[in-house]
Amino acid sequence: MLTCACNSPTLWDSYVTSTAGGTPFHLCRWREIFEKTYEHPTYFLSANQEINGKQKIVGILPLVHFSPPGKESRLISLPFLDFTGILADNSAIEQFLFEEALALAEKVGAVHLELRQDHPLTFLQERGFAIPNQYSHQAHSFKVGLRRPLPASGEELWHSLDSKVRNQVRKARHCGCRDRVGGAELLAPFYSVFSENMRDLGSPVHSLSFFAEILQEFGKQAAIILIEGEGAPPVAAALVLQLGDTLYNPWASSLRAFRPLCPNMLLYWRMLSYGYEQGLGYFDFGRSSPGAPTYRFKKQWGAEVRPLTWHIFSRKPHHWNPECESLAIEPWKELDLDLSRTTGPALRRWISL
Repeated sequence: MLTCACNSPTLWDSYVTSTAGGTPFHLCRWREIFEKTYEHPTYFLSANQEINGKQKIVGILPLVHFSPPGKESRLISLPFLDFTGILADNSAIEQFLFEEALALAEKVGAVHLELRQDHPLTFLQERGFAIPNQYSHQAHSFKVGLRRPLPASGEELWHSLDSKVRNQVRKARHCGCRDRVGGAELLAPFYSVFSENMRDLGSPVHSLSFFAEILQEFGKQAAIILIEGEGAPPVAAALVLQLGDTLYNPWASSLRAFRPLCPNMLLYWRMLSYGYEQGLGYFDFGRSSPGAPTYRFKKQWGAEVRPLTWHIFSRKPHHWNPECESLAIEPWKELDLDLSRTTGPALRRWISL
């Protein structure tokens, strides 16, 4: 018999790290990050089963109640992140957690349940399964994930890259760019680069405290990689997370004014080399839209594409299309940089991408 409970963070994270498909985005520490930074209500559901006389976690589903002012509310697993969704031992447990999530949606008044999966939900294909009559279901595949295996040595990694990529990395070095790897002590320069790039893209930026909480919660599993120009402030930066045999890169930026120096090329080379130095087997570039500039940029590093599916279950007659949401606000590009940093988080809080 399956029961639903909210287990201790230690038991939850132990399940994530021991289960195929577990990612850093499934870890229980995101509960603290979402609640402390943006005060979003969180519901971290776990399926428990008695095995050999002991209760054991056999599936999890982290959810955030996302309720933008004036808009229909959603339960999302999880906003802001590349992919999360249900992680379970089998399809029956997947279905149990799905049904618990629908019941929770009814309870909290959310009209949509949004599951961002990087692996299929097998129960949806099971014979005899049907979506409850009061709900509609749409599966959206407008994003893909990109990752590549990491070789055992820097030399092998270097020679696996196209000559054009290697030349651009060399150019950054020749132009005086250098890299630094660290933790919370590099947060301020990371945010300086990231927030300026977001402003230039026309996108409200996450709060500084959002990234501070991530570094606090992840500890040594998180790192900041910084590229500094010769006689210049930091010009490119990334925040990476490590779990299992994979290094994940959810956030990376470079300054537009310095792009002729190719600091972003050195940044990605340093992230990849940091991965193999840690003895990891894969580097995850995060999500992109197929054919977009970021997609083409990641492909040149040898990234392999895998589908991501966002499942939307909407209470009839409501409808939600996640492709309608956007980070881009054209007038934002003209905003004073300091003002964009102080006002951006209040808007970014309600953009789930």
